[in-house]
Amino acid sequence: MGVFVKICGICSRSDLGQISAFRPDALGFIQWPKSKRYVDSETVGQWETPEGIMRIGVFVDPSESELAHAAQFARLDGLQIHRISNACKIDRDLFAGLELWRALSPDELYFQRSGTPFDRYLLDSYDPKTVGGTGQTCDWSKAQALVQSMDAPILLAGGLTAENVAEAIEQVHPWGVDVSSGVEIEPGVKDIEKVEAFIAACRAS
Repeated sequence: MGVFVKICGICSRSDLGQISAFRPDALGFIQWPKSKRYVDSETVGQWETPEGIMRIGVFVDPSESELAHAAQFARLDGLQIHRISNACKIDRDLFAGLELWRALSPDELYFQRSGTPFDRYLLDSYDPKTVGGTGQTCDWSKAQALVQSMDAPILLAGGLTAENVAEAIEQVHPWGVDVSSGVEIEPGVKDIEKVEAFIAACRAS
């Protein structure tokens, strides 16, 4: 299997349809109201995705009830969670059948590698004012070391584009990659040509 590709920050039915034609492995929907890319779960639930493309909800320090609501109404396959106040509050039994992803900076993941219930990890750059979509790369050297030392699958995010993703894959060897701002015209509006080029670069790596 090649590198797993997730296109995040989908904000319209039109973008979803055009991007799905390029067969990414997953699409991400921001479920954090403070984000410029926020789409409510009921709207996401009205959008159809082809079989085989995962639907991932992206959350920031959510409650279990928020996660459960979005999982049901947005018809999600996985929950990607940023900035959890207390990771132990997430009851795996409540989300049986869903993948749980934890998003962290490389430094955060290094110090939180044990005792967590997550299926996959996503490495992103850290910005105190926002989550994801910053266009800033995370530390690839630290990411590479984590990929080599951990058994759990790791996705690389942060500042990836069609121009640098092949280099990132070659250096870090992540299980997957995640992109949002690197394939946008503006926050929430995807540049379909950039999306196609990004996925093509990943598939060729």
